[in-house]
Amino acid sequence: MKSIKKGGARIGVQWSGSQREHNRQQLLWQFLEHGALSRGGLAGRTGLSAVTVNLITRALEDQGLIIEIGKTEGAAGRPASILDLHPQLGTLVGIDCQPGEIHLLTGDIRGHQRQRTLLQAFRSEELHAQLMAEVAELLRSAPHGPVRHITVSVPAPVSGAGQMGEPNSLPQLDLAPLQEVAARSGADIVLENDANLWALAEKYDGAASDEDDFMVLVQRRSGIGLGLYLGGTVYRGTNGMAGELALARWPHQAWPTPIEQLPEALKQAALAYLVGAVAASLDLRLVIVTDDAQSSGQDIIQSLQHLAPQLCVVRSHLGPSGSVLGALTASRLRYAASLLSSSAAPALSLNSAPESSLLALSPTHLYRRLS
Repeated sequence: MKSIKKGGARIGVQWSGSQREHNRQQLLWQFLEHGALSRGGLAGRTGLSAVTVNLITRALEDQGLIIEIGKTEGAAGRPASILDLHPQLGTLVGIDCQPGEIHLLTGDIRGHQRQRTLLQAFRSEELHAQLMAEVAELLRSAPHGPVRHITVSVPAPVSGAGQMGEPNSLPQLDLAPLQEVAARSGADIVLENDANLWALAEKYDGAASDEDDFMVLVQRRSGIGLGLYLGGTVYRGTNGMAGELALARWPHQAWPTPIEQLPEALKQAALAYLVGAVAASLDLRLVIVTDDAQSSGQDIIQSLQHLAPQLCVVRSHLGPSGSVLGALTASRLRYAASLLSSSAAPALSLNSAPESSLLALSPTHLYRRLS
């Protein structure tokens, strides 16, 4: 297995023993990372010979993975083909489930050309029906080719086997029908905790692009959690319970009280102490606070800066979209892994894999590093 960089973070990909396959993976990586390129540009970026680049790109064109999107002038004045990944290779989906509402975010295989949808309903049955109808329509008319990967953000810990655990803020949420529909369509579907996905979004699209160690304090209607990103990867803990602050207790009226049940002012003070202690014990430099992690009684950013002046504490600029953006990012990373790890197909399913959590980012468990 080899670890490569994408967006400043690591993706683990098993390079083939075949030199030709290794070269093919290098070229596909360049398309994923840099977009449209000429054959000369590919040769310059990879160090491969012009003959090798020509042979492999012809094969990729024959497989329908890349297409010519235009021409440019070559060094000798001859038109040079500009190549890029086929725009219909696949549609990627992120879904964020919260009480009374569900956010959907779709994109192409690079996570671009995003389209957002908000579903709202007071009754969980109505919300489920809306979600199923929206996903069914998406599977029928996906904008960027077949739906390849779906990541669902949930306000609960998720085990290594992909099962929602406790504490679960949406016990009425039944995702089994969605998983069945996705499986029948050939799309892989993965569940993950919303705070973990928020941390992933901050790494790729937020305030932590240059950090390999940080955490995000997420306060939402569904509860409080920490998204931990340690050593260049999302940290989930042994049982997927890392960052579950709902399990924390704080003394109140001589009784250990769940932190989410404390009076607001005391809750914010307790959070500041707990988060500051975790950051200090992990030797972190950066703590990100979500937009709704501020009460009218106390600004937790100021409290953290007072308690732990060595910390850089910033407010997330992702608004309410951190978890759904992280879900789309997770789908994008799984697609990239499958594309680079497979010599036969642009994307494969995780349905046969023994794990379906966010750690299972390739069809054959080629890596365990989440970025």
